[in-house]
Amino acid sequence: MTPEEYYYKYIHPKTDKSAIYDMRIKSLAWMLECHKKGTIRAKTIINLIPVGQLYDLLDYLEQLERYEECMTVKEIIDLIYEPNIDINQSQIK
Repeated sequence: MTPEEYYYKYIHPKTDKSAIYDMRIKSLAWMLECHKKGTIRAKTIINLIPVGQLYDLLDYLEQLERYEECMTVKEIIDLIYEPNIDINQSQIK
């Protein structure tokens, strides 16, 4: 049995959506720290992670009321994907 066959036969059926999201949250926190240190560029992150996936993750975390992790995802969106949008300042014309 190859490693791929083992994975799809025994491991893959047991993984659920919450386990994948939990792994993603941990990796996003690590990625944010690396970005703040300057070891990962914003353009690389934007090309690898679609912003829609971050919003899906944010909705999932809000449903579970896991607001500490929501802060991490929201900080990534604000810092990397939408750095020029300031919600507190609106211009009325």
